[in-house]
Amino acid sequence: MWKKLALMGLILGLISVTTIPSAEAGSKTLLKALAIGGLLAALGPPPVFVSPAPQAYYPPPRQEYVPGHWEITREWVPGTWERVWVPDYRDRWGRRMAGHYESLQTPGQYEERRVWIEGYYRPY
Repeated sequence: MWKKLALMGLILGLISVTTIPSAEAGSKTLLKALAIGGLLAALGPPPVFVSPAPQAYYPPPRQEYVPGHWEITREWVPGTWERVWVPDYRDRWGRRMAGHYESLQTPGQYEERRVWIEGYYRPY
């Protein structure tokens, strides 16, 4: 921008130095005036520089690292049913009992298991 202004001032100065001493009337003065106007029009308006609005700076949040660790959890394991074949046998009075199926149930229970908990970052 400063270069264009300096160039325009230099051109105007040279033209005014050459036109002031001569007091010519007529078409030459008009042509010089048109030439000056043409130069000013060729340069055009100075460029407008618009800077973007400053963006707000937000520092990153402070964080604390919580390391990974083992935890013991209690989990419920449901019971199961199972059909079991009972072969021939004699009862306590000596009678023979034929083989048959019996349904056996194992009850549900809690079991303790070790579980790894991953580490993570926690904000203050």
